[in-house]
Amino acid sequence: MLLRTRITAMVAAGLLLAGLGWGLATALREELLERRLTVAVQAAHAALWDEALAAHDKALDEHADKLMMQPGFEAAVRQNDGAALARLLHDMELGPGPGQPLDQVAVLGLERAPLVLGPSLARELLDADSLERAAVGDAVDGLRVIGARRALVLSARRLSGGGEAGVLVLARNARHALTHMAGRTGASLTLLDLRGRLLATTDAALWQAAGPVMAQRGLQRSDLQLNGRSYLLSSLPVRDVSGHAAGTLVALLDQSASARAHTFLGRLALGGTAALLLAVLLGLNWYLRRSLKPLERSIDVLQALAQGDTSVQLPGGGNDEIGRIARAVATFRRNAEDLAATRALRERVRRRQERLLRTRLQTLAQATHQPLAWQAGSSDEEQLRQLAGVMNELSGRLIDQHQRLTGMVQELREALVTKTRLAGLEQELQIAAQVQLSILPRNPPRDARVQLHCHITPAREVGGDFYDYFFVGDDHLGFVIADVSGKGVPAALFMTITRTLLKATAQFVADPTQCVAQLNDLLAAENEQMMFVTLFYGVLDLRSGRLEYVNAGHNPPWLLRANGSLAALARTGGMAVAVHEGFPYRSASVQLGPGEQLFLYTDGVTEAFDPDGREYGEQRLQATLQQLAQPHSPAPAALAEGVLADVHAFERGAPQADDITCVALRYQGPEAC
Repeated sequence: MLLRTRITAMVAAGLLLAGLGWGLATALREELLERRLTVAVQAAHAALWDEALAAHDKALDEHADKLMMQPGFEAAVRQNDGAALARLLHDMELGPGPGQPLDQVAVLGLERAPLVLGPSLARELLDADSLERAAVGDAVDGLRVIGARRALVLSARRLSGGGEAGVLVLARNARHALTHMAGRTGASLTLLDLRGRLLATTDAALWQAAGPVMAQRGLQRSDLQLNGRSYLLSSLPVRDVSGHAAGTLVALLDQSASARAHTFLGRLALGGTAALLLAVLLGLNWYLRRSLKPLERSIDVLQALAQGDTSVQLPGGGNDEIGRIARAVATFRRNAEDLAATRALRERVRRRQERLLRTRLQTLAQATHQPLAWQAGSSDEEQLRQLAGVMNELSGRLIDQHQRLTGMVQELREALVTKTRLAGLEQELQIAAQVQLSILPRNPPRDARVQLHCHITPAREVGGDFYDYFFVGDDHLGFVIADVSGKGVPAALFMTITRTLLKATAQFVADPTQCVAQLNDLLAAENEQMMFVTLFYGVLDLRSGRLEYVNAGHNPPWLLRANGSLAALARTGGMAVAVHEGFPYRSASVQLGPGEQLFLYTDGVTEAFDPDGREYGEQRLQATLQQLAQPHSPAPAALAEGVLADVHAFERGAPQADDITCVALRYQGPEAC
């Protein structure tokens, strides 16, 4: 096949592919435009349908206003007198029926018999939900499908006045709304129910021909050919007054003239394009045949040169195509000779470089304990293959070492990050411990009638034990010792909340029983973590020495009498705080004499363990207190320090298992002030 023929065929194929691509792009563009047009048409029809409904709703509202202003309307509604209501409507020329402004008039109520004027209905004018909304004054208007063949546009209005709430409903056939919308669009409109049955139409004959086509295809938008004319069909789902799907609004717009013009222009464009392509291909073939004649003669001369005939001459000369080809052939001969010499030089250089590379790689192989065994008489290619194997093994070792070092560096970095985080967390916990201790009272109460000493040692950085004391009035001292379940940060947070709520409640609720009960209700109300607090709360009357207290599941304090006897305070039967809302707490009381004191403590004292796993226990605490009370009761600070010293001596360096907290309180008597 000649060159010009191939070029012509390729150009023709390219033009054909370009035409196909252009056609495909045009088809896709048409499809996209079709989709956009469908959305735009549906949006326009939806807006026009809403406008038509709004216009009819407005007209119905105006009729309702006039009807409600008529004398006798309220009496007719109250007496459920349909005849009187019909006379009022007749006087206003609004009598319901065919050809009248209204098709249906009804007065409905939630608990009354409906008063309906107009043709009989297969269903109620309003469903129960719409009737309830209208009865409370909400706007209820729009489309309502009644039965299988009837659709109404209605408006519901709540009737004012005393007594039972009623709803006035005015309705007219939906065909009026279709006629209104058809006047705006110039299209034939048809309203179908959810099963595709005809409800109303502006052109019954046209719908009789288009209905079966739409039922077969289920179209939203399409071009139809009916009775020799072209129509644009579009469908829009509509909703009723309750917001539920009511049916479909179908529009048929006659576009026969524009369709014929579009078909004619399409055919004209296709024929013109085909004629233009044919003319371009014929002209291209003639031009190539004329332009490639000198090249054909040059090819004949080059074939002779390839066969060794150097006597051939190219006809003509100068600066035309043939002269340039002759000069190019002479240049080609010289370049071929130079290329052969260059190849020989490169071959010698390559051999010297290969020998040097073998020597260096042999040295490297011996250093890695993998000496090369050169075979006598082996070819250069075989020796290079052996060198490549050594290089491959060496590179593998280097990669393996690099990966190990990378892993170790990554592990070291992660360890440093973890250490930094732990250091930061430890510092934060130390600060939290300082903050926790700072909120507890440090200075004893400034009243000579009482002496008090407190001590707390958390098992961790922060703990759940706490104590507090404060004046409730001028002559009453409230004090508390408590132990929160758990340890660490959660217990510390719960401790802070409990202490704050107790102190705030005690300022307004003097009775210990009510104070603890209210605290329990506050903590148990939103206790999703199921934490609880055992506490002992007492209020001491500094004038008389009478102590009223509540024990909420806490260790009972010890009372050191002036005569050296020792006794535990009676329990009050209360459970821990924050366990159950509404728990009835009870209180007890005891009389303190001058010089008598109380020792309060948490279970961290009695549950201390020695290295052998033995528990300190209540009996040892009682014995220690009895020993410290002889021969006379010590000061509160000495009493607390004596107990703590005995606990530490018992532990013998064992790790502390729980928070240790104790409070020693001595009543000095009313004369001390």
